[in-house]
Amino acid sequence: MSPRASSARPAEHKVPIPRTLRAHWPGSTPAEALTSDADVLLTVWLRPKKGGDLDIARARSLGATPPLERQYAERKALSEQTDADPADIERFRTYCQGFGISIVESHWRSVVVSGPVERLVQAFGATVAIFLDANGSRFRHRSAALHVPPEIAAIVRGIFGLHQWPRSSRLESLQRHSTPLSASQIVTRYDFPDGDGSGQTIGVMQFRGEFKADDFERCMQAQGVAPAPPIVKRVDNAALQHEFETTKDLEAALDAQIIGALAPGARIVIYEAPDDERGFLDAIRTALFDEEFKPSVLSISYGWPEKLWTPVALDILDELFTVAALVGVSVFCSSGDNGAELDYDGKPHVLAPASSPFVHACGATALLSDSGNVRESAWDKTGGGFSEHFDVPPWQNVVRPVAAQNKIDAGRGVPDVAAQELPGYCVFLDGTELALGGTSAVAPMWAALAARINQRLGAPSGLFSPLLYGSVKNPLREITDGNNGRYQARAGWNPCTGLGVPLGRALEATLRGGGSAG
Repeated sequence: MSPRASSARPAEHKVPIPRTLRAHWPGSTPAEALTSDADVLLTVWLRPKKGGDLDIARARSLGATPPLERQYAERKALSEQTDADPADIERFRTYCQGFGISIVESHWRSVVVSGPVERLVQAFGATVAIFLDANGSRFRHRSAALHVPPEIAAIVRGIFGLHQWPRSSRLESLQRHSTPLSASQIVTRYDFPDGDGSGQTIGVMQFRGEFKADDFERCMQAQGVAPAPPIVKRVDNAALQHEFETTKDLEAALDAQIIGALAPGARIVIYEAPDDERGFLDAIRTALFDEEFKPSVLSISYGWPEKLWTPVALDILDELFTVAALVGVSVFCSSGDNGAELDYDGKPHVLAPASSPFVHACGATALLSDSGNVRESAWDKTGGGFSEHFDVPPWQNVVRPVAAQNKIDAGRGVPDVAAQELPGYCVFLDGTELALGGTSAVAPMWAALAARINQRLGAPSGLFSPLLYGSVKNPLREITDGNNGRYQARAGWNPCTGLGVPLGRALEATLRGGGSAG
């Protein structure tokens, strides 16, 4: 079996598109050549116009400034200033027409192309075949780099949609094994400030999981709140229904229900997208430039080890989160539920998108009863460590000595913050009440807290981790017990729980610029 990789015009000289090299998916095996001629939609990301680079220095500066003193960019103006060059789009359109491929949509720095998958493979010099994952499920696997003529390689940054990430496994029967904390107990434990998130919009990124309105309503009734039903917005023609339930459906239930219970006054918008690189990038872009709903907070409870992303996808992710910092959107990402990801290749890894410096990476803790006293310890499966792709950001130099002590190269440290995953949060799925946790539950919890603080500040808090690292008095409670299989919790920042768990009113005071939280 030989994967399909050729050009419709073999005499045409092609070169690799930089940073599009994709490694072999771990545990997968080739099954058969790609034979389908069905039409497929891909998203092609282009370089910015001349003078259209994002102002990274300003994004960093905003993060280190109290929110009430910031002046954010307007979405529409930023999009126009930093978009792709129309001449590049036309040049790319002409190239695609030679293969019978058409551009059907254009967005910020990207276009969506449509055509038979065989012609897409030919046009972009892709190596694609059908593979089987470790569970025997079929998926479309792209390996090696993409190849196009030099003049096209100069304007194209990445092409997404040919490679599919393997699907999640079937969800087994569920039952509750512990009593979760109620929303009121979470509010008390982490000293949430008064408020309900009114006036705020929280965007929830969901990838393939199906949101179920009935379960959301049951959970809200159990929590004694009555938020408006979430709005579901499809991205990339995402399927809202599928054959059997998977862990993605648990994620879909968990994210919206935790946010609804803790910030019932906030509007929740679910951006439903496919669970692959294309879906990730397009959903985040859609939310950040959404002129209709304008979310001020994003919750992302998904991620993959950095090694499983193409380098250019990580670059684009970071640019999108730079946009978030510039327009004043706070982004919370789960750090993962596999400890230091030692099961991948025996070496410690971190997940993206949590590894981007412009997001707030969320680790997890466990509440443990000790002689009648409840203590909070690092959860033994909380994700954390040091990025191999992103350098240590200027505000996070505290991670360097920790990396040195662990004899590992310093990179962006993950996580920044944490909260409890055990005993879990009250979540309903198919009418069954569950106690769910993991770092996937911590991201929406922090998103709800941020919405309440934004409501009280009367301004978006945006990126605020630089303020946390630079604060004379840490507005979080440090977690000094426990480990994640590779790293140990300790005083100060650590690769299990970051700077600690929230003290909501103290955090509000820090973001207010030292004033009283009231």
